[in-house]
Amino acid sequence: MPLVHSEMIEETSTLLLWKLTETETELRNNLGHGYNAEELQSISHPQKVREWLASRLLVKTLAEQFGIAYLGTHKDEHGKAFLINNDSHISITHTFEYVAVAINPYAAVGIDMEKSDEKLQRTSKKYLSAPEFTHAGNELPLLSMYWCAKEALYKLHGKKKISFKDAIYIEPFDANSVILKGRLTDEELIVSSDIYVRWFGEHCLAIAL
Repeated sequence: MPLVHSEMIEETSTLLLWKLTETETELRNNLGHGYNAEELQSISHPQKVREWLASRLLVKTLAEQFGIAYLGTHKDEHGKAFLINNDSHISITHTFEYVAVAINPYAAVGIDMEKSDEKLQRTSKKYLSAPEFTHAGNELPLLSMYWCAKEALYKLHGKKKISFKDAIYIEPFDANSVILKGRLTDEELIVSSDIYVRWFGEHCLAIAL
């Protein structure tokens, strides 16, 4: 998997982005036995299997950069991934073409990557509040940034049953913004976050800290 991008963000989180080029067999051979076989067996689509294997291989690569003995990952009851036998926080995202992983030894991190797609225009009322919807209009770059930022903040929080429209708010920004401000409300808990945005061609990547 060719490394596309590597970045340290806020001196606490490391981001790696790789382009997915390997076959399933190559990924399995490179990863060895460092993965949750039961979780993998629940995935049937061949492309999704490749993405899952690639993401775990990238987690392994990143963990080893930090001197962490990689023993695989597990998920909690909300589906959030964690390293086995290590307290560092990780977040994973993958698309048809890319896989990205972020690690933060000290605090939660969330990451998401999506290719700009017209479906974001068709569904924007489902994930944007009224002020956000007015601000974004029908501009696909803005809609992509809103979606990825909300998804990244959702993954940072790590709990299910959070409404993107009603519980996650992103402050207004422009298409050239590289840092967004986000707020997630879960009952009496309020999570505020800086969300860093990077573009790779038509793909938007957001990382919430």
